[in-house]
Amino acid sequence: MAGFNQEESIDFNREAYRERISAAFSSPQLVKIWLIVANSYIVGYAVLTFTFSFEFGGVQATIDEIYIMPEKRGKGWGTSVLELLAQKAISFGAKTLSGDVSDEKPWLSTFYNRAGFACYPYRPYYKKL
Repeated sequence: MAGFNQEESIDFNREAYRERISAAFSSPQLVKIWLIVANSYIVGYAVLTFTFSFEFGGVQATIDEIYIMPEKRGKGWGTSVLELLAQKAISFGAKTLSGDVSDEKPWLSTFYNRAGFACYPYRPYYKKL
């Protein structure tokens, strides 16, 4: 998770993330975490979170984080992980799967569009509580 946060310019506190992972494991109905492993080597990880959306007709799965190690990118891992996350989201009852794209990484829009995602006609906002 440190690599993802470094790339996204997000402060990373190892102890805080240990607590978040522990909280995630305590809430399996809201969070699912996968390590992506090939030949006993960690290639990356993915995190899905779940909410309810009236707009989208029920449970919505959100790709909270998806990270592929830099040396493994461009080899189909991301596409395979998106397909896996879509299948898992369906199996957990989700009606939609969403993900965020950073303005600093416009190439990710192409990646998501190729996988069948569409851009919201609005920008989501958030407020830390």
